[in-house]
Amino acid sequence: MVDTELVLQETPSWTWSLFPNQSYLGRVQLTLRRRCDGSLATLTNDEWVDLRNGIRAIEGILGGLFQPDRFNYEQLGNVWTQVHVHAIPRYSNARHWCGITVLDQRWGDHPLPEPVSNLGRAETLQLAEQIRNSIGLAGL
Repeated sequence: MVDTELVLQETPSWTWSLFPNQSYLGRVQLTLRRRCDGSLATLTNDEWVDLRNGIRAIEGILGGLFQPDRFNYEQLGNVWTQVHVHAIPRYSNARHWCGITVLDQRWGDHPLPEPVSNLGRAETLQLAEQIRNSIGLAGL
């Protein structure tokens, strides 16, 4: 369930991809590259380290682009059982991308159910490209 056009980076253990619904601007999904229908408890030590490094990198990149007020993380596996983690930036006030205002409509609450994004496919693809460029500039 990873949209190949939204892939941002591949590390030894994880594929980082921009989540298609950008109601939380910069939401990224980290998907374990090896087949695994378990939970985070089944990760190897190397996978844990790679996940932590990915989370740190994503927070740094999105911090530079949009200054999120905090991050939420979720690993559910109810709809898609492959181990994956959602990195969800949260914003106390509006952010803007490509001339579109994005408001965290559930600020101060659980991010689900997620609202519909104001960003269309074209703006989402542009955001993926911007994040990929930022990853490259960071030397990751």
